[in-house]
Amino acid sequence: MPQIPQNTIDKIRDQADIVDVISREVELKRKGVNYFGICPFHDENTPSFSVSQSKQIYKCFGGCDAGGNVFTFIMEFYKLTFFESAKLLADRYNIILDISDNYSSSNEYSFLKAVHEDASLIFQQNLFSDIGKEPLQYLKKRNLTEQIIRKFRIGFAIDGWSGLINKIGPKYNNETSKLLKTGLFSRSEKGTVYDRFRSRIIFPISHQSGDVIAFGGRDYNKNDQAKYLNSPETAIYQKSNVLYGLNVTKSAITNSNNKYIILVEGYMDLLQLYQAGIEPVIAVSGTSLTKNHAAIIARYNKPVVILYDGDSAGGNAAIRAGFVLLQAGVEVYVVRPPGELDPDDWLLKDGREVLNDNIEKPSDFMEFHINYSNAKTFKGVQKSNYLHNVIGDIKNINDSIIKNELIKYLSEKLREKESDLIEILNQKRSYKKSETAVVKNSVFNFKTKLHRAELELIKILINSSFDKRKKLINNLGIDLFSHELLSKIMSKILTDESIENSKIIDYFSEKSERDFISGLLMEEKEIQNPDQIVKDCLSTIQSAPLKTRIDDLRLTIQQKEKNGADTSKELKEVMELQKKLYN
Repeated sequence: MPQIPQNTIDKIRDQADIVDVISREVELKRKGVNYFGICPFHDENTPSFSVSQSKQIYKCFGGCDAGGNVFTFIMEFYKLTFFESAKLLADRYNIILDISDNYSSSNEYSFLKAVHEDASLIFQQNLFSDIGKEPLQYLKKRNLTEQIIRKFRIGFAIDGWSGLINKIGPKYNNETSKLLKTGLFSRSEKGTVYDRFRSRIIFPISHQSGDVIAFGGRDYNKNDQAKYLNSPETAIYQKSNVLYGLNVTKSAITNSNNKYIILVEGYMDLLQLYQAGIEPVIAVSGTSLTKNHAAIIARYNKPVVILYDGDSAGGNAAIRAGFVLLQAGVEVYVVRPPGELDPDDWLLKDGREVLNDNIEKPSDFMEFHINYSNAKTFKGVQKSNYLHNVIGDIKNINDSIIKNELIKYLSEKLREKESDLIEILNQKRSYKKSETAVVKNSVFNFKTKLHRAELELIKILINSSFDKRKKLINNLGIDLFSHELLSKIMSKILTDESIENSKIIDYFSEKSERDFISGLLMEEKEIQNPDQIVKDCLSTIQSAPLKTRIDDLRLTIQQKEKNGADTSKELKEVMELQKKLYN
């Protein structure tokens, strides 16, 4: 498909006024600052289709929730591709399409990949130079060999604000706007461009093809409150689509001699296992396992052994990941490290043979779920709640064979009639159906206090002036956001603080995402006291991991108390976290 230069797309956007374009197909009447008409995308009698000339977007507030900008309207109304829509508008407004121009979106990808490759080489050179002696020694103390360090291209970002930009910038003509889109740099309030990664061990994240597309940075000397810092999403990197290490371990995964795929959480877990000869391993690193991850894993048609951290947070994450994999039709097993160890610490403590023996004899996922939850000890209301919760997760599995097997297993292990469990399953389906009817237009839910706080921040950002937005961004970062869509929106704003609101929509290929973003952009309600709201939202977001850790510790304390084990370490950490939370 031919590509259109970005400057030509921007020219079309500037000249193709959205009211003029849509009024050719829909009769619009002005009411206040916006225009309204009958929605062209669903049947209705009362005009609910709103068009904002100032924002250059449209939104249906009736039954279909459609929304977008001038390009998406033409695409959806005429059922055209983006290229065809842009060509139609260019012809209509007498704009010459120079599609033979050398620049294309593929050039942007090439630019981003080239910068990441250069950065990776610089980080590696740093690690094996005099300035990298301390972090290199740290890695070797963690039992990583130089061979593995070089194979996975581990590097080091020096302790300075401009170490990378001073080397990368001149090679690419110091084109600030393009360099900021790499996610490797940020800009201060004064306009100074500085390095995102500083004084961190760097783990390159690669596409399956081997191209470096992002980085993970680990603080090794406890100088930073954030142990890990990851690249924001860019045009070449979406964290929900990338599994760390797969570019190296893919050959081991496809090897018929290897029975399982081992799924771990962190970079170090993967590196230690691979070095020990346990090679068919992949890591999620920096995010929870997503449906896209599961779809990638499912292609290899092998069972997965989840080997997450041995603490309660790792146990809970293993349960979430297990259900995501089951929904993708993957056979799931679990191995749990003893004594709250990480997999890499367990390997260093007990050795390869112990770890490998456990991997060869993993627990079935439902067996792990029951044992981890102590479900066999439950009675009455507690047992009922457990069954309703677990069957609520089982209902989301599409494969009826897998679903029925899990119900049968629960019935046998917990000594409950299979017919009673099937009845609960059917109740869950009915509830889901009625719930969907109530929130049919709400594809993205923000039920938790944390996600609502993130949503408020995004609303303030996208509806602020560029100057105000720049000031707010200094207090924010992509790592603050846990909601996947809001994180993607934030990523686009961070890479281009002056991006026009209607242009944000172009970065999202999913119609549901475009519709939702259009709804946010169409909100006319003036936000009262935005500075205080930002302060309150930041407080909520920053306190969330502390509260989660406290909850996990309390669960660990309960489990240890049942077994008569010492809980002083956990109680001390809870007290320290509570001080941070309330000070």
